[in-house]
Amino acid sequence: MKLILADIDGVLTDGRVTLDVHGNETKSICYRDLDAIGIGRRNGYDFAFVTGEDTEMARTIAKRFNVERIYTGAKDKLSAIKTIAAESGVDIHALLYIGDNDSDVPALEAVGIGIAPRDATPGARNAANFITESGGGHGVLLEVVGGLMAGKLKFQTE
Repeated sequence: MKLILADIDGVLTDGRVTLDVHGNETKSICYRDLDAIGIGRRNGYDFAFVTGEDTEMARTIAKRFNVERIYTGAKDKLSAIKTIAAESGVDIHALLYIGDNDSDVPALEAVGIGIAPRDATPGARNAANFITESGGGHGVLLEVVGGLMAGKLKFQTE
């Protein structure tokens, strides 16, 4: 199994949130990243989201991306990723994780391929094996899927 794990805020979104006077939040996603899911699945990749947020917005984004495996409230990303590896029956080193923040550092260091968007925190960029040209919310997932398909990025099982 080739599993791509991604944080939501700062990876699929630009990390910003808009709140209205009623406290309702909105976030923007990139259609190129929606396309990446279909392209990736047609090429044998599966996807899961790992987010520290436990909100309806996180679940709405996962639903829009048609990603059924979402791990919410994951403040400890490494622990969540270890759980995903165990549930999937794969070694943690066979996983790819995309994260943008210092809280993602242990997970980025533990997986086989740790990726950070170009506008990630310095800690996340230093922990990553690869830094995307795209910023969070601007096609990071499509860039990663394209890199895998072009052979620029490789799972340890390949």
